[in-house]
Amino acid sequence: MIDYLQRTQDLDNLITVIHNLSQMKTGSTFAINGQWGCGKTFLLNLLEEKLKANCEDTSEESRYFIVRYDCWKNNFYAEPIIPMLSSVIEALDLESANVTDGILDTIKETASEYIGTLLKNRLGFNPINIVDNLDKHIQKRQEATFAFDNIFALKKALNSVRDALAELAENKTILFIVDELDRCLPEYSIRVLENIHHIFSGIDNFITLLAIDRNELTQVIKTAYGTDIDTSAYLKKIIDFYVPLDFGNPASDYPDKYSKFFNRFTGSDISQKWCSSVIPTFMANLDIRTQEKIWKKAELIHNMITNNVLDYSCLIYELIVLIQNYHASQSSRAETNFRNILDGLLENYSKNMTETHHNGKIYYELVDHPAARIIWYQEGVRSLQIPAATSQTKNLSIRIQHTCPYAESIKEEDELMQKFTQFSKIIE
Repeated sequence: MIDYLQRTQDLDNLITVIHNLSQMKTGSTFAINGQWGCGKTFLLNLLEEKLKANCEDTSEESRYFIVRYDCWKNNFYAEPIIPMLSSVIEALDLESANVTDGILDTIKETASEYIGTLLKNRLGFNPINIVDNLDKHIQKRQEATFAFDNIFALKKALNSVRDALAELAENKTILFIVDELDRCLPEYSIRVLENIHHIFSGIDNFITLLAIDRNELTQVIKTAYGTDIDTSAYLKKIIDFYVPLDFGNPASDYPDKYSKFFNRFTGSDISQKWCSSVIPTFMANLDIRTQEKIWKKAELIHNMITNNVLDYSCLIYELIVLIQNYHASQSSRAETNFRNILDGLLENYSKNMTETHHNGKIYYELVDHPAARIIWYQEGVRSLQIPAATSQTKNLSIRIQHTCPYAESIKEEDELMQKFTQFSKIIE
């Protein structure tokens, strides 16, 4: 996997936390807390890859037994217990025989039987809640509104799983990774959290790692239990601490991720290097999924306006238009912040522009650089929006603040960028 967001430090921090919990051999549940789309899944993939790679590099057996549970992929199950137990069984199947000898058969004998029954009957209740109160209902089994034998099988299965995992945890740290929780329906997300707490809490040397957006999860809890619930207190019962995750910093080779589209543009080596250096700056405050959507949209609109190979400045301009539109849709403050970043980058290449005069007014003569071309494309769009700005001058190469000696040679790109801007407002 290629790390385009420079997650090395985040990965190292995460591994340090896990290693220390492993040394303590205590049970713990903690969470990676980051906004939707910031790359939590990618970081978890890096983590799993790194932990397994350490084992291969040292020719020693890994100190970790890793179980990965994707909530989104298993969202169609009425009860998350089924895929949870299945994930454990699958992970045990993949583990070396000397580690799981006897443990796997024990779990399969009880858990698989229950899973089959539950799938067949599709019970309309939360089995975990009933298991908690099972002892109270034993004497009333004839009056119970549920299939007692099935629930008793569940209790037996869960105890079997806990005992087997506790035995395994004597030699290995169990790392149970839960991903995509914030993509699920509120009711399912709550059940996942509570089932994890009930099934796995209290097992020594068992680490549960959740990938969440705490703000979104807070809303989920309020949706399930009402707005008066103390969400902080609720989460404290389940999650011990949080590791924050930001949007990351795009690396210098970030454009390589979109090389197919990037290769449809051309220019000097200097232009290419400049474009590659500014793209990460423009993308810095966007989550990775929004970035991917912007690139995809840019390619779509670009295909609609031309099949020609254009200058690198056109690529940057297209991205700027879409990024600015996105920020404008979020808030005026976000749009202003992006404009300040953009103006700062372009200003560095306009400070030394030559002053020239037309009709008694001072203009700046644009040099032939991608930043200067972007300024020119922008002025062209403004001229269309404010026709009076150019109607008083005989020289059509003069636009509001600048003059461009090479305007005729980039006329095609100029017109195409105006079309791109128009289409960007049509396709949201």
